[in-house]
Amino acid sequence: MLQQLKALLFVLFQSPTFYICVISILYLLHAYISDGIRRCWDPRRTERRPPSLDASSSSSTNPEDTPSLDASSSSSTNPEDTPSLDASSSSASNPQASLDASSSSSTNPEDTPSLDTSSSSASNPQDTPSLDAAASSSASNPQDTPSLDAASSSSASNPHDNYDVFLSFTHRDGTWKIFTSHLHKALKRKGIYTFLDAERLEKDEEVSPELDNAIKGSRCAVVVLSKKYASSRWCMDELVQIIKCRKDSKIKQIVLPIFYHVNRDEILEKEMKGPIWEGFQSLKEKFRDNEEKVKSWTDALVQLGNIIGDSAYDSTIEAQFIEDFIEVVSSKLFDPALLNISENLVGMESRLEKLKRCVYGSRSSSGDVRFIGICGLGGVGKTTLAEAYLKYMSGQFQASSFLVNVRETCKMEHDGLVKLQKQLLRDVLKGEHTINNVYEGKCMIRGRLCRKKILVVLDDVDHLNQLRGLAEKSNWFGDGSQIIVTTRDKSLLKSMYGKKEYIIHKVDELEYSEALQLFSSKAIESDCAPEDFRELSEEVIEYASGLPLALVVLGSFLRGKDINQWKCASDRLKEYPEKEILSVLRISFDGLGETEKNIFLDIACFFNGSRKDYVMNIMDRCGFFPEIGIRSLVDKSLLHITEEYDSLMKRERSMLRMHDLLEEMGKEIVREKSRNEPGRRSRIWLVEDFVHVLNNGTGTEEVEAILCPHMRLEEISNWKGFSNMKNLRLLIIRGVEFLPYEGGRCPDIEYLPNELRLLEWEDFPFKSFPRSFQPHGLVELTLKLSNIERLWDNPKMEPLYGLKSIELRYSLSIRKLENFHLFPNLEKLILENCGRLEKIGPSITVLKRLTLLNMRWCSKLKSLPTSMGDLKSFKVLDLTGCSSLGDLPEDFELSDEELCLRDLPEGFVHSAEELDVTGHELQSHGWKNIWNTIAGLSCLEKLYLDGCGLRDGAFPDDFGCLVSLEYLRLSCNEFSCLPAHFNQLSKLRHLDLNACQNLTSLGPELPDNLESINVDWCPELHTFLDPLSQCNLHCSAIYCGNCFKLVNRQGSERTAITSLGRYLQNHPKPSKRFDIVLPGNEIPSGFTHKAMGSSSISLPLYPNWCSDKWMGFALSVRFSDKIFLDLRDWFWEIKINQEDWGFGHVRWAGEERWDRELYGGGHIWLLYLPRDAYFHSEWHNKKFDHIQFSFKYPCEEEFKKYEECGVRLVYEGDIQELIITARDEPIELPAEDEDVDFDEDEDVDFSQR
Repeated sequence: MLQQLKALLFVLFQSPTFYICVISILYLLHAYISDGIRRCWDPRRTERRPPSLDASSSSSTNPEDTPSLDASSSSSTNPEDTPSLDASSSSASNPQASLDASSSSSTNPEDTPSLDTSSSSASNPQDTPSLDAAASSSASNPQDTPSLDAASSSSASNPHDNYDVFLSFTHRDGTWKIFTSHLHKALKRKGIYTFLDAERLEKDEEVSPELDNAIKGSRCAVVVLSKKYASSRWCMDELVQIIKCRKDSKIKQIVLPIFYHVNRDEILEKEMKGPIWEGFQSLKEKFRDNEEKVKSWTDALVQLGNIIGDSAYDSTIEAQFIEDFIEVVSSKLFDPALLNISENLVGMESRLEKLKRCVYGSRSSSGDVRFIGICGLGGVGKTTLAEAYLKYMSGQFQASSFLVNVRETCKMEHDGLVKLQKQLLRDVLKGEHTINNVYEGKCMIRGRLCRKKILVVLDDVDHLNQLRGLAEKSNWFGDGSQIIVTTRDKSLLKSMYGKKEYIIHKVDELEYSEALQLFSSKAIESDCAPEDFRELSEEVIEYASGLPLALVVLGSFLRGKDINQWKCASDRLKEYPEKEILSVLRISFDGLGETEKNIFLDIACFFNGSRKDYVMNIMDRCGFFPEIGIRSLVDKSLLHITEEYDSLMKRERSMLRMHDLLEEMGKEIVREKSRNEPGRRSRIWLVEDFVHVLNNGTGTEEVEAILCPHMRLEEISNWKGFSNMKNLRLLIIRGVEFLPYEGGRCPDIEYLPNELRLLEWEDFPFKSFPRSFQPHGLVELTLKLSNIERLWDNPKMEPLYGLKSIELRYSLSIRKLENFHLFPNLEKLILENCGRLEKIGPSITVLKRLTLLNMRWCSKLKSLPTSMGDLKSFKVLDLTGCSSLGDLPEDFELSDEELCLRDLPEGFVHSAEELDVTGHELQSHGWKNIWNTIAGLSCLEKLYLDGCGLRDGAFPDDFGCLVSLEYLRLSCNEFSCLPAHFNQLSKLRHLDLNACQNLTSLGPELPDNLESINVDWCPELHTFLDPLSQCNLHCSAIYCGNCFKLVNRQGSERTAITSLGRYLQNHPKPSKRFDIVLPGNEIPSGFTHKAMGSSSISLPLYPNWCSDKWMGFALSVRFSDKIFLDLRDWFWEIKINQEDWGFGHVRWAGEERWDRELYGGGHIWLLYLPRDAYFHSEWHNKKFDHIQFSFKYPCEEEFKKYEECGVRLVYEGDIQELIITARDEPIELPAEDEDVDFDEDEDVDFSQR
């Protein structure tokens, strides 16, 4: 028997199959044990669900067999001895780490694949919290789902550690079968411990305490918001509890909504329309007697809509959607570094998420080396964010290094850069390295790190040499490496790296709620201040303006102090800012050049929140080269430029904004020169300081600039206080109040500084300048609303060769302007609304550099100097409202002979009354003389002749002489047609004929190159853009508001669509948008998606929607009847997959305001946005489900003025189809001898077009 056994063993030992079987068994046993160890240390598992194996002993015996899940340990040990968790590297270096490298996640170190993914739900202990729970679950719950009893029994010890995810959904619309069940299974397969109420699904009863405990005990809630979700009381009660847990500072539950076949924007609309609200209405009816509960449901639903989530539409590939969503859940739940670092750092989790999106959203491929600039104001938290990112992401790299205080190290130590190079090599390669100089260090870094995927933070970099010595080029590091640079100067990255190599991430200040939480935690050791301290806390938070450094410093200072001490400290801050805060901020200021410092201090003291163009002009006048200086301040995070909507001007404007603490720092730098005497400071911005300096004569050569926002003239007793300000370059005085003086005359000003470069004085009360005022350095003079009669009254005055701009708007005392030889280099002369100005002296011909002359509403001005035609630099002439131009002089005498020369009608009677009849002709004759003057301005680009009383025959015979004219405004004139030779204006781009009441037709006389035309309020216009006639006009902007005769004859849809077609056909790839507005009561039929009574439309996007044949977006909106409408207040908001599309709001492009009632019917606005101007190349590579178009008004209280919206995508070939459809539309044309007239009190019916 023994011999037979030996023989059998001998045969087995000789067989390869035997060894394969033994090895397989040992391998499976090893893998099972390793899997148990991994689960023990997996941070997503909680202490109440330990695996059956002893993790500590197992993990310490053979660390090489199991990948480490601790990010910090992986970066601190030798990366060459520890297998990487990256899928691509694990398969190559350690085949035992994974059976299938392709199934490993390259971005999440916790996502180690199981041995058998197909059977993981049944046999994987990761899905089961404990042996007992697993047994009960398998017995009672076929879906292997935790029960309510398990939730209630285990929640007592540590309720927030019960579940990873609570899944909230409804069964009513079948979502469970087709989507949620697959989501649940995917969560389980990923090892995400998910609560699902599988036994008591949506009973029509209140949510039980056990379910409440399950919600509270879940770290994340996933809400699958489908069409009938809001019709379920059970779901709405769940949602209320979920929102409460999200707000609870102790729970801080993560809420991730999935908008399943519903539109998130519909939840937020005031109209409460759409399938979600329709379902909610049925539930609301059942509980109409319980207003409190209904309100709680409504609030919860709206709050859910305000949370950014993921949307699944009909076109969504749900398998891919679920896979991507699981990755989102994993990244938010299971990173131990994130859980640790965000615990005591207010707002860190959201900031990390933004930084991650910024980094990974910009990468073109996984192998890129990326330089990431974290930029922002000093004290805003750049270093803290970089440190958190390092802890959060280091597990995905072979090694990491944090080089702290690069600026300080290089400044304070002789070989500081070499020291930093050594630290970088030591952190990555784990050993000391000898480096003798910076060059050797660069060579070693390049040679030793070029094949390693590493994460490096260079903290507080302020010079290019630091980047050159530590991270000069991308080929210094291995594929996939990330080099984070925290800096206050983002221009460093722009100067060092290629455009595609770096990204800039700006760190924003804290939101108010975050600032309150941070300050309260430092000052009161609570998340919220007590009621007694609430008002004082708000004052401090307003002072800090969201700067974390200021909040921490002030909070720590106030800790333990009583309320009286708080009040004293708050008052002191207004006079003496906290030095610890300012010292950090001042680092950036001290590194500026001299002109940059001057610009910074001027903005801090005078111009924070002002228009960029206004400040740029002032800085330019002061010789500070603002194009470079302001850009440098922006790059160094000392200034930022915002695009803000100006409600007065009805357009976006660029504004300069500076953080409040930076402004305070700038003013403190100025005050440091002299605490008690403002006359010894470089800048004066307070009225009381200005009055003090003038009255006491304490001004000195230190004073460079003064801005006095408002003062009373009687407060000044002595203007000689200016006499000692030898370096005053800038004087701006606004809003002067003065009482009538005895005798009705204001005393003359005694002195003004001759060193001024810019003088701006509103309500200037004096008749003229003092004779001693000879500012030879003056560049700009602005006297709005002034009382001045003459500028200089000194025959010995020498010319001011540097003066470039004079503005005298609303100066009603000036009657004539002469002596132009005193400022021969003048470029701009603005005399707008000088209502008594009668004469411009002939010496204006000396202004060879004059480019702009604005005489708008100079209603007394009768003529222009004929010699003006010699001004060859002239570009803009504005004669709007100069209604007396062309009138006969008062002393004009008309002889019988002269009357006979005219072509008078038969039966003409020589009487005063009948002489007035020929006044029109005489005025036309006068205008021809004016035209002859204008005709000499060969460089003229813009001409404004609104409201000048122009009639037929007033136009010149030859327009061709204005060879440079691009913009012409003829609004509010009386002619009935344009002359045939008008098309000689070959460069004309913009023509405004608004409110020309007698204009009847437009056609071949229009230049072909015209880009925009405005004929709003031309009620007699009946022929223009005829769809049935040949037309070479292809304007991109056409405004025909209130042209009812036009659309009644030609049809609204016909005219709109044909005009769009002509534009697109003449420009195969137009880069400009197209707008047309005209009367109409119906959106063109070619718009595939329409919404009646709603301001939002969702357009589904299908694969390859932005192919090469896609041309752009077409949008249309119809406004209601009889409204006051200013379209410049309205805008389109466009989002793709709930995110801003990247081009901002699309606003009305027209200039003029529709400020009258639109009689006789509604209007339509058709807008086309071409791909060349509104397209991101990355749209090709990203998957989008839908695009959302919302037509909005900035004022929420505004009455609804729109009736219908429509949108469509436009592709090649669509245009011809649209034109054919529009031309086939039946229309009633009026008879040839029929006069088409409309009564303003009657509505016009367009239904019979």
